[in-house]
Amino acid sequence: MHKLVGCALMPHPPIMVPEVGKGELARIKATVAAAEKAAQTLKDANPQTVVLISPHGPVFEDAASISIHPRMKGSLATFGAPDAVVAFETDGLLVRYILKKCERLGVNVVELTDDVAKMYRLSLQLDHGAVVPLYYLQKAGFKGQLVHLSMGMLPYEEMYTFGKAVQAAIGIVDKRVAVIASGDLSHRLTSDAPAGYSPYGAQFDQAVVAALKNMDVKALLNLDRGLIEEAGECGLRPIFFLMGVMGGLDMTADVLSYEGPFGVGYAVALFTPNESRGE
Repeated sequence: MHKLVGCALMPHPPIMVPEVGKGELARIKATVAAAEKAAQTLKDANPQTVVLISPHGPVFEDAASISIHPRMKGSLATFGAPDAVVAFETDGLLVRYILKKCERLGVNVVELTDDVAKMYRLSLQLDHGAVVPLYYLQKAGFKGQLVHLSMGMLPYEEMYTFGKAVQAAIGIVDKRVAVIASGDLSHRLTSDAPAGYSPYGAQFDQAVVAALKNMDVKALLNLDRGLIEEAGECGLRPIFFLMGVMGGLDMTADVLSYEGPFGVGYAVALFTPNESRGE
């Protein structure tokens, strides 16, 4: 019996959190509704631990990273909402198994200790890429443990292998686990987009959403590198990781929403296991 109870891709614009977005929330109501549904579905699957990967934590050129502090906390204070806070205990056991499997599969992972944080002047707080999805999970009633990962600027194939290492670690621990990849798609959909406009932004997003619907990692690997560069995305490596987590498993994909009202593509996708599970 596999212990993976569900997965999701969730975007992370702070504006989708009511304390930040306020009146602007209506402009991304489809994303908010989908995030609420995804979070509630994952919570209802009764996970004891959630593994989350973010593109906005400490990002190394040659390694992914994993937070090992016993309690993780973060807020949206830098976005004017200090009361939008999430806090979870770290699942130290699953962290250890992930590190072992990464070593076995040759995935370079940095453990975020106090010394490493001081050396690279890094924050050990949860980044907004983690806080926004976890806000919705906490709102849905999740009170379990967390494993916080940050992507590295690794080849896409290695990010997929990182996901396979996490899948193997989940298979060992006697716990129910859900996995969330945090990531936005193109940042160049409109003339007022944060990274400026590119006609390739929408093309990239369409291709990625189609690949998510079909759980087609080969389609993602075959994406033109120039198209990816033009899109100005932050979610592709987390998506490759998520594909690795689900690789070889019988899952159903459901893209709950896609929109880009602020010039950035936000997709919410939910993946649920098909195999029957005994207690």
